[in-house]
Amino acid sequence: MHQYVNRRTGEVICEQLLADRIVNFLYSGQREDPGLLQRALASGRVTDWLAHWEFDRTLANPDRALRKAVARLGIDVTEMLDPLESLSSYRELFERRIRYWQVRPLPLEQGCVVSPADGKVLPFTTTRDTALPVKTRFLSVAAILGETNPWSRWPDLPLAGVVVRLTPDVYHYTHAPVAGVVRRHVLVEGAFHSCNPTALTMFPRSYAVNRRAITVYDTDVEGGSQVGLVVQVDVAAMMIGRIESRFSAVEYRDPKPVVTGQFVPRGAPVSLFRPGSSTSIVFWDARRASLERELVANARRGDLRSRFSDWLGSPWVETFVRVREAVSEPRCSQETTSCP
Repeated sequence: MHQYVNRRTGEVICEQLLADRIVNFLYSGQREDPGLLQRALASGRVTDWLAHWEFDRTLANPDRALRKAVARLGIDVTEMLDPLESLSSYRELFERRIRYWQVRPLPLEQGCVVSPADGKVLPFTTTRDTALPVKTRFLSVAAILGETNPWSRWPDLPLAGVVVRLTPDVYHYTHAPVAGVVRRHVLVEGAFHSCNPTALTMFPRSYAVNRRAITVYDTDVEGGSQVGLVVQVDVAAMMIGRIESRFSAVEYRDPKPVVTGQFVPRGAPVSLFRPGSSTSIVFWDARRASLERELVANARRGDLRSRFSDWLGSPWVETFVRVREAVSEPRCSQETTSCP
């Protein structure tokens, strides 16, 4: 059983994990190094083939097939920018655009970090003296960010953040979690291991070995969120062939690649996962912004069953959060904090 909390309603939901038996078979007993079959399935060639078969195959009756998919996945078609009737494939449904400026409003507080995506959120910290530290092999900042790590000279700097797990039913654009200037934007090549909770707890290094796009934002600039450096990591997974850079300052108009030196408004779309389930991770300086209290309270719930809680040995429960909703609370200003 794997349960999470719906933030908007407070409802506890039992998630039916896709292909859970297959994932369990593939990853069982392979906690350190993936087996031969895992490595083959996590290759780019197999991922592209699976994605093509699942999302690009010709539909005999597209309208009927897509309506059945909408009903099965629980997609809210009223949020969509383009009418369902204009779509002709599962890929187009997966890559749908929504009227986010109307249906995903930003919080009024300018200094809070927002969720980069619709998905199930795990809050975390890197310090040992809190209730939400994570095992370093699962979420090693150094391993995930590599030479892109802006805090490498300060290994003891307390960081906080969120892991946002996207599933095939949700909106798959990612948005900027803060307003700021892009200091670095790199694509790190890698594999395509599953981001299913079972796979993640059996092969915890997925985030550090999968293909990922890393963006470092400097928010201590004019018009920025004023929370220091913030890093967004969009992680590919099985059936995610590409992470396509698509920055638009206004709605989805005139999309461009994200480039160094560019100012990005908070909540603007920055990339598109094409397609499958995937993950977006955000790191920030814990001295500048605290994790949102509701997310922390939900994560600590010992009355719910979570694959992550079972693995960690203490409560760690996800909360379903929508893109552009607050995931942090401001802690202090730049004037009152000495930050690297």
